[in-house]
Amino acid sequence: MPCGRVNRCGVHRHGPHGVGRAQTQPSRAAPARRWARSIAATALAIVGVSCVGPTRPPPTAQPTIPALRVATSADYAPFSSERAGTLQGMDVDIAERLARDLGMRLEYVRVGWPQLAAATQQGGFEVAMSGVTMRPERALIGRYTRPYALVGSVALVRSDDARMQSVAALDRADVRIAVNAGGHLERVARLRFPAASIEPVTDNQAVMERLADGKADAVVTDTAELQEWTRPGVRALGPFSVDHKAYLLPADRGDLAARLDAWMAAREADGWLDAERVRWLGRAASMNPDAADREAVVSLIQLRLALMPDVAAAKQAAGVPIEDRAQEARVIERVRARSARPEATAAVYGQLIELAKVVQRGAPAAPSHASLDELRAALGRIDEQLVRELDRTPRGSPDEWRRSLARSLDDLPIDPTAVEELVGVLTNRDAPPS
Repeated sequence: MPCGRVNRCGVHRHGPHGVGRAQTQPSRAAPARRWARSIAATALAIVGVSCVGPTRPPPTAQPTIPALRVATSADYAPFSSERAGTLQGMDVDIAERLARDLGMRLEYVRVGWPQLAAATQQGGFEVAMSGVTMRPERALIGRYTRPYALVGSVALVRSDDARMQSVAALDRADVRIAVNAGGHLERVARLRFPAASIEPVTDNQAVMERLADGKADAVVTDTAELQEWTRPGVRALGPFSVDHKAYLLPADRGDLAARLDAWMAAREADGWLDAERVRWLGRAASMNPDAADREAVVSLIQLRLALMPDVAAAKQAAGVPIEDRAQEARVIERVRARSARPEATAAVYGQLIELAKVVQRGAPAAPSHASLDELRAALGRIDEQLVRELDRTPRGSPDEWRRSLARSLDDLPIDPTAVEELVGVLTNRDAPPS
């Protein structure tokens, strides 16, 4: 074997003492040497070409799979919680199926409840899927999907506490109530029990410990989480509110929101989403596709009307009267243009506008939390979605619509006669267009 180094092509390069070293030869050997060098150069050239190999085109870049960044608190069973380093829950199951069906790569982003609003405004995720409740203040900074579950707020108290015989008994100055900090339930607790001492707890999984340790007289949770928190020596009071769970997106993700709504409607139709509800929330949470479609409409009507006290305050601050016929006409024209059934949709919105004015007139004087432009932008996003849901032509009898509306609009100052008129136009949408 000749001595020397081997290059990357497998060709040995000889050192100063190998056969490549110059040697003294008679002058008549020069032609032979020139002939040998020529042959060697040709051989090296051939070897070099064979080392490089045939020319190949550059590899084609693989398409990038878009990420679906899902925000989760990972502390709210049965929607999402972490056990032994693994996420589990109803929303985890739905997120995995959603990402797979949309052809997206699932990424989880941990977001605590107090940081949810800021993360939504900053676009730190595509969608929050962690048992998010539909609330009007969140509609100002983002947009929701159609709801996928109904839950009720409840209070848990110790069974041996003789003072706690009713929900009303919690609203006393000597009662301490622990609740998850920054979430919907803190707002419910403060509104429902203004006289009590409310303690927001940052770690939701530590809320129940306050009751067990005697540091709280009651804790506020909901009927979904109640399954995880029920234990001997504890009883529930309520429910004292009914709320819709939906997914929250940044305000500028209307395209993705529409895709999610279509996907969720399809999963309601094929029964998969209801099977998830029953698995994680119990048989009482089951809804058939018609009921799910009705709740989608009712939840958005509730959300729209829940913004009206802020609209009243903003109008007062701007010196604008509650009744604004020009603005009402613009709203009707906008929804007519969006709808596949413009006449039926216009009839629904005629009733909604009248209800909105009733709520505005009945709202107590309060400072405005948003400008009129911000509120109208939020209402525009809600209307975009509500028209889409109305165009699905949700079916229901007058009694079914009446029950859903009464349950969701119970806290608003609306006359039952006005609700009945809304029931009429919603029921009439079931008729095929003429």
